[in-house]
Amino acid sequence: MKIYVGTRNVLKVRATRSAFAKTFPGESVLVESIAVDANVPSQPFAGEILRGAINRARGALGNGDFGVGIEAGLVEFPGSDCPFSVQLCAILDRSGRITTGHGPGYELPKSIVRQLLSGSTLDCETSRVAGLSEPGTSIGAIGYLSEGRIDRFAITCQAVLMALIPRIKNGLYCL
Repeated sequence: MKIYVGTRNVLKVRATRSAFAKTFPGESVLVESIAVDANVPSQPFAGEILRGAINRARGALGNGDFGVGIEAGLVEFPGSDCPFSVQLCAILDRSGRITTGHGPGYELPKSIVRQLLSGSTLDCETSRVAGLSEPGTSIGAIGYLSEGRIDRFAITCQAVLMALIPRIKNGLYCL
């Protein structure tokens, strides 16, 4: 099985490899990264997150069996006064079928949200607040905020697994 991930982020590639290996045990899984432009802002909000993930999956598919796109951003929910940081995953196969899912969401400190709304990115703010270099390829904001209880690899892997669910229970999802 050949999977191309629309990113140069090694953490996202590792998370994709892990999720596909759990979903298709015994299969030979080759996962490679391809630089793909998501065509969304550096810090996406709301619908831009899913659009970016789909754009990445489409750009990555090539001659693979699956193209995978993963995009993180902020989503607001009614009743909450703080947006949630989430990761969305889109998986495209050669037949054109797209399945999607997202990982756990969590609130960010209001001081960081203000900076994001002013044009900064979560990676920039995590670097500034936590002193981490390249937080997007290490523990991420979630790793810093949770003091290591969960990290970016785990939530990225969960997002990919959620996008694989319709492929696990294919009969229930295909009409």
